[in-house]
Amino acid sequence: MSKQCAAMSYAVVLLWSLCVTPVSAGSIDNLNSWTQVQDPPHTGMTGSVDSPIQVSLTAIGAVPAGTDIGYQSVNGSSPAGSSSGNYFSLSQDFHIAVDFNVSALDSVGFAAIGFGIGEDADGMNSAGPLLAFSNGAAVGFFGAARINDITQPLALLPIPSSASGRFFVRYDSLLGDIIYGVNSTPGSAAPSHAGIFSGLQNSWNGDDLLVSLFLRSDISPLTSGTVNAEFSNFEVLAGTPVSLVPLPAAGWLFGAALGGLLTFRSRCQTAG
Repeated sequence: MSKQCAAMSYAVVLLWSLCVTPVSAGSIDNLNSWTQVQDPPHTGMTGSVDSPIQVSLTAIGAVPAGTDIGYQSVNGSSPAGSSSGNYFSLSQDFHIAVDFNVSALDSVGFAAIGFGIGEDADGMNSAGPLLAFSNGAAVGFFGAARINDITQPLALLPIPSSASGRFFVRYDSLLGDIIYGVNSTPGSAAPSHAGIFSGLQNSWNGDDLLVSLFLRSDISPLTSGTVNAEFSNFEVLAGTPVSLVPLPAAGWLFGAALGGLLTFRSRCQTAG
């Protein structure tokens, strides 16, 4: 009886530890776990999760400049303000990538797609690569960053424009560097061209980092036509994301673990 009690007590304690400890998970690569965000919402901007490995973002017709739609890896305004999703610890190095493919039909105006990391859903402190479009044609890859909601100068990447390829973002926790890159071949293991925002994260607030991707009506408004952006095959090339356990599930597990622990402890004391 004592051996059974010891084993059951160990199992309950293990369950309790899982309830209260952040769990490293690979589920960040399942795009069903991501959350759609819009800034501001507009009827001409739509998004969908097509499969666990692909999302689509579309702009149709007239869309004012500065209108965004996208997906982010947590469900709140920041990792600390979220109850589900995945993020990266500020103290950990990591390297991530995602494929993209953009098509346009009779598009007039400026648009951009991007992929990046940041502290908040509003992108007040954020950075990553983007691809700009004018009248439906790709016109250039850039590194883009913001510090305390102030947009930093764009950094042009010397690579021929392409409507498909792969974005990369790498974070150096020791130096606060954010390295952004692009390869025009989807599925590539490394960028063909890259740039760096040296020490950029040191100018942010020191919070953990979410991941996001977006489509934006940029510089001047989209006035007609359609722009469709597909993001797929998100991959963690290095580092380990942290998974947020939804509060109702965590609370239930905690209660079950505590109740079980007390019950088995009582039985073991009686048997002893």
